[in-house]
Parts: sequence; structure tokens; C-alpha cells
Amino acid sequence: MILVADSGSSKCDWVLINNHGEWVDKIKTEGLNPLLLSKKNISNTIDKVQHLLNKKHDSTIDKIYFYGAGCGSSGSGNLIKDLLYTTFNQAKYIRVEEDIIAAVHATTQEPGVICILGTGANCCYFDGRRVIQKTPALGYLLADEGSGNYFGREVIKSYYLKKLPLDLEESFEKEFGADLNLLLQKLHNVDSPNKYLASFATFIFKHRQHPFIENMLHQGIAKFIDSYLLNYKEELLDSPIHFVGSIAYYAQDVIKKSLDERGFIVKSFIKKPVGHLVNNIINKNIL
Repeated sequence: MILVADSGSSKCDWVLINNHGEWVDKIKTEGLNPLLLSKKNISNTIDKVQHLLNKKHDSTIDKIYFYGAGCGSSGSGNLIKDLLYTTFNQAKYIRVEEDIIAAVHATTQEPGVICILGTGANCCYFDGRRVIQKTPALGYLLADEGSGNYFGREVIKSYYLKKLPLDLEESFEKEFGADLNLLLQKLHNVDSPNKYLASFATFIFKHRQHPFIENMLHQGIAKFIDSYLLNYKEELLDSPIHFVGSIAYYAQDVIKKSLDERGFIVKSFIKKPVGHLVNNIINKNIL
């Protein structure tokens, strides 16, 4: 059996497939970002996955492909790999890659610029063989423009700095309350602050028709384009753009409009890459 995992900072999709490439099971857990979660929390989640699979399936898992946010460095990637080997101790092969690699494998085999807009933000160029990143992913404290945590932060700031129109202010209070001390306490004490911030981004898409929100969305996408995409100006002259992630998926009309105005070609939007990842593994006969 083969286990494939696609993990953002918020959620992780696990798919179990047999040696014939057929889907056997699917599990959803919290995201396993090693830059944000403790080793114990990650280990507990992996143990939970094994327990759920063992309850329903007798077959041994021989291979694991794990793609995750925060797994770009050897240290963080090896942490995940070691914990997977500890729990799935009969596995003969475990591969851990960062989420941008998953985005590439899920979208294209041809040259293109691939973007992630989910809880966080990232971007790279794929030349058909190699993944090239001109700028690093700086995370929610320094960057992530256009991501879920970015928009969540903008909504929170707009409310507490009295920038929201009255109708949106009332809607915010109904959905999230108005206790700043409680919000700050959660922000400083939760395991994944970026995930907590991103939970406020739902407000954006519930109120898409409001001019204030629409303007906020356009500004955030423009910042992503300026901060990330325009680093690949030369590549964009003859390469399409692919987007992965829930924010990109739900804001695709704004993204298309913004990029059309700049003369760039958008080829695809994928909300969840795990199904495409599994197909890629099957098609490349990695089983």
C-alpha cells in the first residue's frame, strides 16, 4: 500500500492507494507544518492516521509520499520523515517534499509558473525538469501577501482600527465577537497563529458583494502579483500560470482579471492538489 499526504498549514489530506493505483481510503487531519507545530503534536497526528488506517485495513504501508508546508529545509523535512518512519516502521521508502513541489506535480508537466494561495503564499517556476524559486517563502510574519492569513489579518485590522463600514462591522461582531483581549490571547497561544488568522478570511468570501471587501480582495491579489509573480517576468512571457489553494480557487475571478490586465495567461486553478498528486504518482509508475 502507498500513503500520499498533502499538507498545508491548516489541513492535511491523506490518501491510501493500493499497488494497482486504486484509491482505498482518504483521511483529513490538521496541517503538519514543522515550523509551527511541536514534535509531539506532529507525532500525535501521525499516530492518529496510523490508528485510523489500521482499524480498517490489514495491509502494510510500504511507501509514503508526504508533501507539506514548512518542509523546504532539510531539518524540517527530516523531522517529518523521522516521525513517519517511527510510526510506520514497516515502510521501506518515505519521501518528504515541500508543498510547492506538490503544487508543481499537481498542475503541470510543462514549463509554467506555479503559485500557492492557501493559508500561506508561495510561487516558483518549473522549467519542465527543475523547480526554480527566485525568492524564498518568508511566512506569515514577514510576507504571505494574498494568502488566507493575510486576508484574515486585514479583516481583523480593519475592524479594530475602525475602517470597516458599519454593516460589515456588525457582521464581524456577530461572526467573531468583539473581545480584542480574547483574540490576542488566542493569537499568542495557539499552535498555528497563521491558521488562526486564516480562519478570519472566511469573512471575505461571505461578503464578496460588498465594495469594501471587493476592494480589499483586489488589493491583496495585486500585492501577491507584485511581491511574487513579477519576479518571474521573463518566464511569464511564454509560460502559463497555475494556481493551487482555496484562496486562489475562490478568488479566481479577481486573479484572472488582474492578470489579464497585465497580459499574463492563467491556465488552471486547483483547490486541493491531493487527487492530482495521486494521479501523478500513478502515471509516473512510482508505485
